[in-house]
Amino acid sequence: MTAALTRLVNWLALGLALAVLVGVRPALAGDPDSDPSLRRFALLVGANDGGSERERLRYAETDAELFSKALGELGGVSSRDRLLLSDPDPATLERAFVELAKLTAAAEQAGEPIQFVFYYSGHSDESGLLLGGVNFDYKKLRKLIDQVPADVRIAILDSCSSGAFTRFKGGNKKSGFLAGAAAEVRGHAYLTSSSADEAAQESDRIGGSFFTHFLVTGLRGAADADSDRRVTLDEAYRFAFDETLARTEATAGGPQHAAYDIQLTGTGDLVFTDLRTTSAKLEIDADVVGRIYVRDRRGRLAAELDKAKGSSAITLALEPGDYSLTIDDGQQLHRATVAVRSGKTSALGSSELEDVEIEGTRLRGGEAQPGSAAPAKPLPANLRHVPVNVGVAPGADLNRAFGRGPILNNLSFSLAAARSYRVEGIQAAVGGAWTDEDARGIQAAVGAVWTRGRASGIQAAVGLALAHGDMRGMQSAAVNLGLARVSGVQIGAVQWAEHLAGIQLGGVNVAGSASGVQAGLISVAKGEVEGLQIGLVTYADQADAAIALLPITKQGGVHVDVWTSDVHLVNLALRFRARKTYSLVAAGVHPFGSGASWSAGLGLGGALFKRAKFRIELDNGIHVGNAGLRVSGSPFVLDSLRLTIGWTPAKRFAVWAGVTGNVMILPGAAGREEFVPGYFSRTNLAPVGSSMAVKAWPGFVVGFEF
Repeated sequence: MTAALTRLVNWLALGLALAVLVGVRPALAGDPDSDPSLRRFALLVGANDGGSERERLRYAETDAELFSKALGELGGVSSRDRLLLSDPDPATLERAFVELAKLTAAAEQAGEPIQFVFYYSGHSDESGLLLGGVNFDYKKLRKLIDQVPADVRIAILDSCSSGAFTRFKGGNKKSGFLAGAAAEVRGHAYLTSSSADEAAQESDRIGGSFFTHFLVTGLRGAADADSDRRVTLDEAYRFAFDETLARTEATAGGPQHAAYDIQLTGTGDLVFTDLRTTSAKLEIDADVVGRIYVRDRRGRLAAELDKAKGSSAITLALEPGDYSLTIDDGQQLHRATVAVRSGKTSALGSSELEDVEIEGTRLRGGEAQPGSAAPAKPLPANLRHVPVNVGVAPGADLNRAFGRGPILNNLSFSLAAARSYRVEGIQAAVGGAWTDEDARGIQAAVGAVWTRGRASGIQAAVGLALAHGDMRGMQSAAVNLGLARVSGVQIGAVQWAEHLAGIQLGGVNVAGSASGVQAGLISVAKGEVEGLQIGLVTYADQADAAIALLPITKQGGVHVDVWTSDVHLVNLALRFRARKTYSLVAAGVHPFGSGASWSAGLGLGGALFKRAKFRIELDNGIHVGNAGLRVSGSPFVLDSLRLTIGWTPAKRFAVWAGVTGNVMILPGAAGREEFVPGYFSRTNLAPVGSSMAVKAWPGFVVGFEF
């Protein structure tokens, strides 16, 4: 018994040593106990630019990044074995293939089983990929893929007419993705998002292409039909095929059918992603059924799937963060918010769902998402085009000569007020200028300008600038109001935007939600700010970064810091946290000794490294104080740069410590040159006879955050 136990311990020790030497990689094919040395390489390409004759795509690069993340987190592809290209030219793509071929050849010589994945999202036609308008034909692409030394080659093309790639060389379709243990698998698997005569489609609603969106959702767990926490290539393809077809049947581009060419030999299933390798998971219980939409904290669609009644629980491997879920069971909408954290599996059951009232709407040719631009209103059939309008006021101008119907002007000038149904050019008046519908170009007046439709260009006035519809361009007035989406700049005393995608500059800035910058005395966002807030006081539900005297975020909250340092025995601060930055309002006191003093000041910092319970932060504070606990006399100025390491063992409580770099300036220092706040004396760096003392030294801080 003892000998057997000794042998077992020796084998375990040997296995651990080998793991340390060669690195542990998850098995990506066959049984989970198959060859752990399997190594997977990937070349991923996102190409928005298909040439001057093709409409530029918006999400091809995003698709490639999302697929790359999924491979890195769940597919066992390390960053050193993964190459991501954005809008490459043909020569760059060829060089990338050569580079990957060298890496795989070196790994093959080391005896490692190799799998190679090529992914492309962009434009193509029936003959090849379109890279900046240059055709990269499928014959050449297949040759480059085949030249990569690998046991298995997987190619995924998400582009128009990409199904022609699977028919090249007469590839045969076989039923199923048959593979075996890593060392036994041989062959290729080519997947395409569309057939040879179909368009591949992308959507603003999902922020990417339909096929890649559902393929990545499947790889993150939605395609795990047998609930074994592993997603095979077969499962991922079938999920992406079904979901893409279902979502494109009613689109303008028509139904989109994925295609494949599989020639793999072996037994068993080729595992593409292993959900057991990630620590941040969301488990949706069996009793939650319906169409499920999972959105991250920025509102982006992270996953979308149908969960049928009677199906088992589904586990999704997600990035750590806060997610909102909407579930449509066919009769009622439900919502829930879930925090997915590293090292934990968050569960969602039907008891956590809240019913949502379905809002009654009228469809006007398509659905609009919150914060997205509304579709343009079609022009009326009786619209008249009057290029130039001049007058004193509405009814006392040239437009009046053409009747009372809707009129489009290119140039419209009036002394008191100018009014048009639509303007495409310039509209100006002393009193006010307005349009009953859209204005494209420049609206200018001393009093006020406004549109009841969209505004594109510039709205400028001394008093008020108002856009009922979407505003694209610049509003500059004392008061600027964008009642829908503002994509551009608002400059004035007071700004309001229902959704800001740009910059607000002025005294008071208010937005429903914002992507960009708010800068003023007071900056407020009722929702999230994806960007920066600057002001004396800022407020948002959540913000990426906030620089202010009082930068308040609802989710970041206000924290209390208590610490000691070499400068002051006791320090107290309020820490206002945003997502990436924080501000400090601090005060400290040292009550005894020659360094007795007090100070108060402001600081700004952010996280250099952050995890759920561990973080490294850097901040700088400017403090003003006085020696001897007095409030009179010449104050000193202290600049303190702090680098701290923090640990959060419990919610709302952290312990932190670090090092500091301090510089103190003491004006009018005659007779006080030796003073330094705190425990230690320091050398005066100022020249002899100078009217001030300057001292610099390293220090320490140790404290708590509540």
